[in-house]
Parts: sequence; structure tokens; C-alpha cells
Amino acid sequence: MRELISTWGPYLKDFYEYKRLSGFKYNSAESVIYQFDRYYKSLGINELKFTRDIVEPFLYVDGNKRIATRNWKASVLRQFGDYLIKHGILDHIYLIPPISLKGEAEFIPYIFSNEELSQIINYLDSYTKSDIPGTFNARCNTLNSVSTVIKVLMATGMRINEVLSLRRTDIDLDNQLFIVKESKNNNERLIPFSNTIKQEIVNYILKTPFNINKYDRLFQIEAGKQLNADRCWFYFNKAIKATGIKKDKGPRIHDLRHTYAVMALTQLQKSEKNINLSLSYLSDYLGHKSLRETQKYLWITPELFDEVKYNMSDYTSFIKDIYDGEKYDD
Repeated sequence: MRELISTWGPYLKDFYEYKRLSGFKYNSAESVIYQFDRYYKSLGINELKFTRDIVEPFLYVDGNKRIATRNWKASVLRQFGDYLIKHGILDHIYLIPPISLKGEAEFIPYIFSNEELSQIINYLDSYTKSDIPGTFNARCNTLNSVSTVIKVLMATGMRINEVLSLRRTDIDLDNQLFIVKESKNNNERLIPFSNTIKQEIVNYILKTPFNINKYDRLFQIEAGKQLNADRCWFYFNKAIKATGIKKDKGPRIHDLRHTYAVMALTQLQKSEKNINLSLSYLSDYLGHKSLRETQKYLWITPELFDEVKYNMSDYTSFIKDIYDGEKYDD
């Protein structure tokens, strides 16, 4: 093997030899290992780091546009990251997600912190006027309804269209349940909500300056005019800009759902040690069509992903097939 000169050099060499001793030829991976070693050396970093901001740019070094090459690089680095975890070499390891058939890394949602969620709520609760001129300003219940919808999204992980489609008859305040009838996958389900959300719904109704009971849909911006997703997006976007959360491409309102899913999965796993049961519970709750949709959250919940691999360590053939084989991601 060619000489490795970066801080990661000795570990990359050990990783390569480990793979060879495990029965893999790994000839084509040697080139990727060598390239990553030179790339890391060029960064001028003298400590061991394997974070997203270091790993992902490596896929595009030299302006590489071939999907197969990026695929293979990602696969080798993911195997190296897995090796580092198994051997306890570094605590914080970024395992790059699978590469899609279109050649781009699968979309990784923005996960809000608790502080950021609080900032958004505080901004919306204190906001008093809109930048948009004309009739948009005249909707007397816009801010009241938007603020309540955003809070429901944060607290339940529902899709925005599911919340906006709620009828008054779809809310059981006594038992604290939303009845979701109009969902993406046409599967009716019950969504429990907390005392806090119950009070938010009650406050919303009390603050609405007209009789909400005259109308079918719960969230109305004025008498007889239903709140839509565009208005929610407008105020949400203002909130993330004003609080400094805004990035070049997001976050999006739908990232509130992803945030809820990650937090819920983490909490579930603390009380339910069977990860498959945790995923099954969450999949049903979120209204996913298949468990595979829910499994993606393991990639963005590192401590759970690591635990899954540890718990499955006895299933060596399975682990080897996924992590050790010289194959591209599907």
C-alpha cells in the first residue's frame, strides 16, 4: 500500500489491513483510502475529525461528476466510519447516508434544537403585523391561526395538510385526540396531544374574533376563509429569518415533522429497547406507508444507529453484507 501521510494515516492503514484479513480483496478501495489521506492532509488538520463538513466534500474533490465514483467513495468512507465506531477510536463519527440513483446524497432534513423551536414560537406569539400589503393584512385571525398550527406541527409531527384539513369534529378535547382522516397515504389514525396543545386549541378558539362553530374547518383566517399552507409558510419563513435560523435552502415547515420524528424515536428507544418495535410504533403514528420510510431517521439519530449496529453484532453475515461488501448503495 502507498505511504499515508495524514493524521488519519495509521488508522486508514489499519482499516485497510483489517479488511484484507477479513477476506476482502479491497484493491479498488486502496485508491479511495489514498485519496482521502491526501485530501485530509491538504486540510491542514492535525487532530482526528470525521464530521460531515469534512467527509461529504471529499466526494466532489477534483470536480468528480461520475455517479459511480461518488457512490464508491461514499461506500468506502462509510465502512471506515463503521470501523472507527466498532473499535472505539472516535466518539463523533459521521456515517454518510446512501447515495441516491440520481447521484445526490439522500436529502438530510434540518433538525431544530429546542432553543430554535422556542425562538420560533416566541416570534410568532409576539408578531403583530405583516409585510404584505393589501387584503392579506386584513385577515383578522391569520396570526392566531398560523401560530396555533405551527405549535401543533411541532408537538405532534403531523403533516401540515393534515393539520389544515382538521374539522371541528376531528378534535376530541376531552380525550385529547386529533382524528386524521385526510392524510397522504389515506390511512385514518388517531393523534394524541398534550395538555399544553389542548390549552392552545382552547385559546385559539377563544381568541378567534368570530364564531368558529359556524364553520367546518377549524383553522380560519377570517369568517368562512380557511387558512392555507402558503400563509403558514410565509410567517414561518419570517420567523426563521428573524431568529437567525434561516439557511440558503431552508429549513422548511416539513422539517418540524422530521424534528419531531427524531426526538420521538430517541425517547421511544430510551423506554423500549427493541428498536424494531420503536420504529413500528413511530411508523404507525406518523402514518408512513412502510417501515422503510421510518428507518431513514436512524441515519440522523447517530446514537440510535450505533446502538442498532451494536445490538446486531452477532449477526455477522448481515453486518458484513451491508458494511463490508465492496458494493454500491441501492
